[in-house]
Amino acid sequence: MRTQTLSLLRCPNGCAGELSVQEKERQGDRLIHGVLVCPACGSGYPVTEGIARMLPGFLTAEAAAADAVEVERKRSEMAARDAQVEDYDRMRYLTLYGKLFEIPATLAELSLRPTDVLLEAGCGTGRMTLAFAARCGTLISVDYSLESLRVCQRKLQAAGVQNVDLIQADNCALPLADHRFDKAVSCGVLEHVPTVESRSKMIAEMARVTKAGGAVVLSAYCHNLFTRLFGEKEGAHAGGIYFFRYNRRELHAALARHLDVQRITGKLQYYYLARCRKPDAA
Repeated sequence: MRTQTLSLLRCPNGCAGELSVQEKERQGDRLIHGVLVCPACGSGYPVTEGIARMLPGFLTAEAAAADAVEVERKRSEMAARDAQVEDYDRMRYLTLYGKLFEIPATLAELSLRPTDVLLEAGCGTGRMTLAFAARCGTLISVDYSLESLRVCQRKLQAAGVQNVDLIQADNCALPLADHRFDKAVSCGVLEHVPTVESRSKMIAEMARVTKAGGAVVLSAYCHNLFTRLFGEKEGAHAGGIYFFRYNRRELHAALARHLDVQRITGKLQYYYLARCRKPDAA
């Protein structure tokens, strides 16, 4: 993690406190091992192998006060993503689909500039991270699967990418300061967030950290004629990964609670791709 990124971070445990650093190992401007400490509430977040581990407390300890269904499904997905991390990149159809359709369409909606500070909410193993990094100034990529982040980190290092910081975090409780990102993007993540309330939280969090007038681009499973015939609207993939498929009206309504929806396209067939704008007054 680059030390300059510290100014973008905040405690995710409800106090939104600014963080200080207890360093253990640094290489140049990068913190390799250490602890990020919140003086306001006393929480500490380890940085290991350059990855800041900033999950909120209810995902790392007993969750008496949290929604039991949400917590259990999130923990189940984290375990499944960690266990299946090697299999994910072997899905050749997904890699080809991304290169030919998903990545170009998403980049077109984002219209990234070399100075942009971009949030990628749910990067997984980095299927789209390198494409984003090549077109912006600073990229913060978050995911709650640590093993996926480690794979993503290896890809970034192999490509010599220097402008990306990886954070283990929950998209529903982003450890990031308000109004600091020029743009935000999330690809194929929202549909796996386990409840209506937590999906709304994720959208609200992406809106919160984005600057007024900034673009928020998001894709999610669509429920179209094909999925109505051959698939369920809601269920779980192999390994226990929950999913929910949106129709266009549902997705528009969910996004419009927090963002100005500019357009939603179904041209990706399997996903709806939405471009939104953070309201000036938000």
